Amino acid sequence: MMLDKLKNQYRQNFIFPLEQKSAQSGSYEFEWIENLQSLQEAQRFRAAQFSQQFGIKFESGLDQDFYDFGCEHAALRDKWSNEIIAYTRLKLFQGHELAQSYSQQEFKIADEFERFSNIVEIGRTCVHPRYRSGKALSALWLHLMPKVLCEMRAKHIIGCVSIRLRGNEARAYHTHQRMKNLPSASSCAIQPQLAFEPPYPQCGFQQDERMPKLFDVYLKMNAQLSAQAYYDEAFNCLDYFVYLDAARLATDFILQKKMIMKPFLNHKNS
Repeated sequence: MMLDKLKNQYRQNFIFPLEQKSAQSGSYEFEWIENLQSLQEAQRFRAAQFSQQFGIKFESGLDQDFYDFGCEHAALRDKWSNEIIAYTRLKLFQGHELAQSYSQQEFKIADEFERFSNIVEIGRTCVHPRYRSGKALSALWLHLMPKVLCEMRAKHIIGCVSIRLRGNEARAYHTHQRMKNLPSASSCAIQPQLAFEPPYPQCGFQQDERMPKLFDVYLKMNAQLSAQAYYDEAFNCLDYFVYLDAARLATDFILQKKMIMKPFLNHKNS
């Protein structure tokens, strides 16, 4: 009942007053990918970002897998150049279907979520380096929420977040230590199919102690991250499981909306 109430309020009032102007006339344009040509453009964007981020190569110039065919694909474009600058994909599962999910290939989730319904898996998220301040990713999430909460009626949101390992050992090590020492409210007990412990780095710098931006964004969204990592050898990265409670996410967005509206609502009384 509470979740339905939140979703009804969210459906009516989703776009924040200050974000609405930005979304319509600012630097970004959002789209759901609906044809093969646009999907291949997104796969080319993914390949470019993952090549740069993880040091891997795609022979075809496209990052594509069989999970692509059952997903909804979302892209954020630079309004002036029309280039894709951020991307993610979504798929709705019921608990008994999770053996078919990408996350299950790396984490033991099928048994944990078997009795759950309306689980949305978010994956392959990537952002162009010039747009990794957090604004583009926030804009992408703002546009995803109506579909995730209202159309897919999500109750649980899952996925993975990654950090490059080889050539980035110090930062991977310090990020892993942060994950192991997260407060209980930010940590989940989901275990990887095979746990990996990054070795202590032989050398490093102070900046290596900073987590990647995407980790920080998820934590600020009150996500729970796994304490243990799965090593994806093909992508040269450590993956951590991410869990978000959809009801809490909806509540957080509504509260944020009220905070933004407060100065405008009180203006006539000042």
